[in-house]
Amino acid sequence: MRFLRACCFAIPLLVVCVSTATSHHSFSAVYDDTRVLTVSGVVTQFRFVNPHAMMYMDVKDASGKVSKWTVEFAGRLNLSNVGWTPESIKAGERVTVTGNPSHTGSERIAFKKLVHADGTELLPAGPQRANALEEERKQRALQRQKP
Repeated sequence: MRFLRACCFAIPLLVVCVSTATSHHSFSAVYDDTRVLTVSGVVTQFRFVNPHAMMYMDVKDASGKVSKWTVEFAGRLNLSNVGWTPESIKAGERVTVTGNPSHTGSERIAFKKLVHADGTELLPAGPQRANALEEERKQRALQRQKP
C-alpha cells in the first residue's frame, strides 16, 4: 500500500519535471531555423544572465517607425567561457544582429552573429568553443609528433 501511494505521488511529479525541462530547451518551438534575419538598431539593454542572456534594441524601419526587438542568446556561462562579459554589448551602441526569427512573426530572434559599429563580431559560444577545441587538438597532435 505504501508503494502504491508513493507511485501516485512520484509519477505525476516526474511527468511535470520532465515536461518542464524539455520545454525550456525547445528551440524549434519558438524559432524558425530554416530562416535567417538581420536587423540593425540601437541597444537599449543587455542582460548577461542565465538561463539565456537577452538584448533589447530599437530598430527603425524604412519609414522611420521604431520597433522594439528582443534577441535571445545562450546562457551567461556558455558565453563567458568564450570571453563574453556584461560589457560585451553596451546600451546605446549601434549593432547589427543576425539570427533565426520567431515563428510568430514577432520582433524576436535567436542570436547567430552580432556586429558592432566598428566591425568587430561576436559569435555564439558553440562555434567559437568548437574552433578553440579543434585548435587545441591540433597543437597536442603536433607536440606528440615532435621528437
